Amino acid sequence: MKKILILVLSVFVIGLVSWKIYDYKTNKSDYSAGLYEDRIGYQSNTNSSADRFISTLQEQLKESPDNSKLLTKLGASYIQKARESNNPEYYSKAENVLKRAMENDKENFLAMAELGSVNLSRHHFKEALELSQKALALNPYSAYSYGVLVDAQVELGMYDEAIANVQKMVDIRPDLSSYSRVSYIRELKGDMQGAIDAMKLAVKAGSPEAENTAWCRVQLGNLFYNTGDTETAFKIFQFIIKDFPNYAHGYGGMAKIKVNQKNYNEAIEFYNKSLEKNTLPEYLIALGDTYLLNGEKEKSEEQYSKVKFINTMFKDNGVDTDLELALFNADHDRSLKESLNNAEESLDNGSKSIKTYHVLAWTNYKLGNYDEAGKNIELALRLGTKDPLMYYHAGKIYEKLGDAQKAKEYSEYALKINPFYENLYVLFSNQNENN
Repeated sequence: MKKILILVLSVFVIGLVSWKIYDYKTNKSDYSAGLYEDRIGYQSNTNSSADRFISTLQEQLKESPDNSKLLTKLGASYIQKARESNNPEYYSKAENVLKRAMENDKENFLAMAELGSVNLSRHHFKEALELSQKALALNPYSAYSYGVLVDAQVELGMYDEAIANVQKMVDIRPDLSSYSRVSYIRELKGDMQGAIDAMKLAVKAGSPEAENTAWCRVQLGNLFYNTGDTETAFKIFQFIIKDFPNYAHGYGGMAKIKVNQKNYNEAIEFYNKSLEKNTLPEYLIALGDTYLLNGEKEKSEEQYSKVKFINTMFKDNGVDTDLELALFNADHDRSLKESLNNAEESLDNGSKSIKTYHVLAWTNYKLGNYDEAGKNIELALRLGTKDPLMYYHAGKIYEKLGDAQKAKEYSEYALKINPFYENLYVLFSNQNENN
C-alpha cells in the first residue's frame, strides 16, 4: 500500500512539473518590474566566481591530479571563464582537462557533455552533437547533456529533433537552462509571447546573482525589444545595469535603446562601457554603426578593424567565426565573394540552420544574385522567425524580385522595430559606391 501511494504521488508530481512547449495558456499580463528590483551586486571581473573556482580546483588537483570529477569541474570553470572574458584560450584549457577526465574515467558522461559545450562555443556543431549523444548513451537522464544536444541540433537546423529533445530536458529538470532553450525555440518559431513567458520562468528559476540569470534577463529585454516594446526593454536593461554593474550585455542592451531614441552620444557611451567589460564583436560592430549614424566615419572604421582582429584571434584559437564574419561583411559591403564562399562552406559542413540561409541570402543579394537570394531567404524564413534584421533583408530581396506586397510587409515590420536599418543600408551603399 505504501509503495502504491508513493507511485501515485510520483506520477502527480511529474504531472505538475511536465511543461509542454506549446501546450500553455498565453500570459498577456503586463510586465512586472518588481521581479527585477531586489537583486544583489555582481562580482568584479578581476575576481569573478570562475577565477575563484579555477584557483581552488587547481590546488585540489595538485594532490589528486587524476581525479576525473575535479578535472571535469575545472573544465566547466574554464568554459565559464571564456564566457566572462571572451578569451578563446580558455576553451583550449577546458578541452585539455576534459579529455584527461575522460581518459581517467571512460564513463564520465558529464566530461563528454562539457567537451560538447566547448565545441558549441567553437562552432563545431557536428562534434558537439556527437559528444552529447555519447553522453546521453551513458546517462539518458542528464539534463545538461540534453542542453548541449538541443543547442547543436538548433545550430545544424535540426529543429524538429531539437523541439522533441528540449521537451525531454524540461521533463527531467524544469529550470533556467531548459526554460531558456524553450524560449529560444519559441522565438525561432515566431511565438514571441510564448518566448517571453518561458524566459520569465528561466529568470525566476535562476540564482539572482548568477551570470546565467543575468544573461536570461538580457534575453528577456531583447525579446521585448524585438516585439517593439522598447519601454519594457529599457526598464529591464536599467535594472540589469544596477544589479550587475560589470556585465557587458546590460550596457549593450541599454545602448541599443539609446540608438532607437536617436540619442547617439549616449548610445556610444553605453557601448564603450560594455566594451570596457568585455570586448565582444557584436558590440564593436554596433558601436561602429552608431559612430557612422553620428557622422563619425573614422571612429566607425576603427571599430570595424577591431572586429576583424578579434575574429582572427578566435580563428587562431580554433573558433570558427566564418559565418558571423560573413554576415558582418555582407552588411558592410566587404569581402563579399569570400563571405559567400564561407557561408556555402558552412552549408556544406552540415549547417542547415536559418542563420546559414540568411547569410547566404543577404550575401547573394549584395552580389546581385537575386534569384539565389530569394531561394535562400525563403529557407531562412521557413520557421516564421520574427527577426527584424532578417525581415529587413527579406524586404530588400523581395523588392528586387518584384514582390511588392512581401517587400512592404517585411520592411515595415523591421523598420517599426529598428528604423535605422534603412539609414545604415544607405550609408554603407554610399560608401561602397565612393570606394
